[in-house]
Amino acid sequence: MTQEKPLKSLKAHVQNESMTERLLNFELEITGLVCLLAIGSWWAGSPLATRCLLLSYKIGPDAYDKGNDDIYFIGFWVVAFTFLRAFFIKYIFHPFARLTGIEPFGKRQRFAEQGFMFTYYAVFWIWGMYLMYHSPYWFNTSYFWIDYPHIMMKRDIKSYYLMQTAFFIQQLYALHVEKRRKDHFAMVTHHVITITLLVSSYYTNFTRIGNAVLCSMDLSDLLLSLAKILKYLDFSTLCDMTFAAFAIAWPITRHGFFTVIIWATAFEPHKYLDMKWEPEKGKYFTPSTQKMYLTLFLLLDCIMIYWFSMIVKVVYRVIQGKGAEDTRSDDEDEEEIQREKSKEKKKVQ
Repeated sequence: MTQEKPLKSLKAHVQNESMTERLLNFELEITGLVCLLAIGSWWAGSPLATRCLLLSYKIGPDAYDKGNDDIYFIGFWVVAFTFLRAFFIKYIFHPFARLTGIEPFGKRQRFAEQGFMFTYYAVFWIWGMYLMYHSPYWFNTSYFWIDYPHIMMKRDIKSYYLMQTAFFIQQLYALHVEKRRKDHFAMVTHHVITITLLVSSYYTNFTRIGNAVLCSMDLSDLLLSLAKILKYLDFSTLCDMTFAAFAIAWPITRHGFFTVIIWATAFEPHKYLDMKWEPEKGKYFTPSTQKMYLTLFLLLDCIMIYWFSMIVKVVYRVIQGKGAEDTRSDDEDEEEIQREKSKEKKKVQ
């Protein structure tokens, strides 16, 4: 009886692992085929494919309006990000993990997932900061509201905003494919709130403040993914240094800068807006919508305070000399190594 549970657990793990590998292959093939069909259809002149691949509502050399057809662009990029995630994991980060001796498969998988996340956040944080730097609202929150509504958008900001929306929608799927962590519910809630904010701010012409919020969030995610990558590569000192940078950046960006954005949303709009609901003019910011945004911001802040308490625990571990460890993860690497050894023995027999 004492050996039945370990045997059942081993069989279940082997089945789950093979299902994970098959799913990665499946999503790569299917999403890759969908992307190729979309590109081929666009080349053939399909109006639907054109809406999927190119921005809609162009009204000038570098001026775009918004509308329902933007959903097609978002939908394509949900599929494209799923393909890119699968491609990067399977053909770039998994092979690199094998070359560096990362074992077992589960550990390589988590390394590969963090590799993709690091790549994404590096690109989009730099892109978002570039857009902010060349905008009137760079360190000036009053321009979130001045000249509202901001209906017309440049190509870069529209692409950035819609692709970020697509990424967070795709991440709801990825969260259920990746190994679940202790904060799975908090992560799902965070993504749902973020998607709600992105979609509503886009629709109501508040993309300026959305750009600022995304930039204040993405830096810490970038540093955290890098710290995890260094941890898997056994670069303990570099990992601890990167985690220290992350632990400093988090309160500055996610609690400092984000608090400034919350304050600006609460106390600045009435100085510059008439706070009227006039959809025909692109105006949607009223006292009611203001309360809605503040509620969503504060809910997001509560989740981040919960995560910050976890960061403090890791900082305490580092001070004790134990090294940075992700307290959200269920670390089963040693157990997985034993399971893989058992699999190899069975193959030999």
